[in-house]
Amino acid sequence: MKEHSLRAQFPFFQHGNNQQTIYFDSAATTQKPQCVIDTIIDFYTYKNTNVHRASHSLAQRTTNEFEQARTYVKDFIGATHSAEIIFTKGATESINLVAKALADTDIPNGKRILISATEHHANLVPWQQLARQKQLEIDVIPVDSAGNWLIEEGLSLLTEATCIVALGMVSNALGTINPIKIFLDKANSVNALTLVDAAQGIAHLAIDVQRLNCDFLVFSGHKAYASTGIGVLYGKKAKLEVLPVFLTGGEMIQKVDYQTASFQAAPFKFEAGTPNVEGVLTLKQALEFINTHRKQIDHHERQLTSYLLAKLALVKGIVVYGQGERISTVSFSVNGYNSHDLGTLLNEQGVAMRVGHHCAMPLMKTLGVAGTLRISLACYNEKYEIDKAMVALQVAINKIAPDNSPIEHDEKVNQQNTENMPLAEAVQSAKGWDSVYRQIM
Repeated sequence: MKEHSLRAQFPFFQHGNNQQTIYFDSAATTQKPQCVIDTIIDFYTYKNTNVHRASHSLAQRTTNEFEQARTYVKDFIGATHSAEIIFTKGATESINLVAKALADTDIPNGKRILISATEHHANLVPWQQLARQKQLEIDVIPVDSAGNWLIEEGLSLLTEATCIVALGMVSNALGTINPIKIFLDKANSVNALTLVDAAQGIAHLAIDVQRLNCDFLVFSGHKAYASTGIGVLYGKKAKLEVLPVFLTGGEMIQKVDYQTASFQAAPFKFEAGTPNVEGVLTLKQALEFINTHRKQIDHHERQLTSYLLAKLALVKGIVVYGQGERISTVSFSVNGYNSHDLGTLLNEQGVAMRVGHHCAMPLMKTLGVAGTLRISLACYNEKYEIDKAMVALQVAINKIAPDNSPIEHDEKVNQQNTENMPLAEAVQSAKGWDSVYRQIM
């Protein structure tokens, strides 16, 4: 039966060596559908001009499209006002914008910031800097040995002393969907400011900021089929009105003289300088792509994830991190094997997956590993790619094959019996795909 992926809409997989590449790194960045690529070409061919404050019609038309994109983003995440949508370079800049702006507000010394043990560095280091500057303390929702949040222990850290709660909707390192709603509800009850990092959720989950009732939410376009260098900061209108400016310069000025300046209201007061116009237009196109194919994407990715987990379970010594509901990202290691060594051998076989700490060093330390292998799937992947990747993984395991490697006794005997045979005879006598590939290697 033909699988129902959207692979045909992604030119990356139709050309040259890319046809043979198994791309399992979509959590780092997604490939781009033709409609997004066409949007970039269309902009630079027919619409290239700066936006806002122009009297000529070309700039006005492009400005209208730019602001229509802002409205589309607003609707996509369920915001109330278009003014609540601020365009940035990405989720990292969005978080830094909030943290840097808060540094210019009055926060009593000794207050506390709550994050989780699974946070990306981008949702950790900015808060470390703010804590150091404002003499605040950082609390961390702990995790168990598999990387799952310990909810009750985490909630006990959220008190009247907590002033900021900054949590990732989905762990980029593990792929698990975090139970953020219960923390957001309690944070609101103690009047703590809340920020949700939705960088890993935006391409996979329907997001409603009204239901979440968060003060801020951030995401990057390039993880949701848009171009790089574009991101979003959502902020409740009332919160944005009192948040100090982050960058100053063109566009965000209302009135200026040599001694003083006044600033426009949000969103423009946070969008100094020429924006990434083509990035904004691709973001709208990418979100339209997701909306159009939402059911198909969700169904296909769920099938792929279940299939991948079932295949990984057949590999001896495999350890999968994170339990419960997840997006189509799986992080794992193999007992007795260095993940970087396995990743190198997988790369040699055309399997592109992320290996390392995934910008979550504290989490890896907690899990007791230097890093993991991470397979992150998207709507363009197919089950046959998983099959090929699992064969490649077994080849990598067998090639390293330390004395304590998980090779069964009969496989060892077979290996001894065939090691002196000519290649063709050895391959022909091998039992199973792993033995065939071991002989070839």
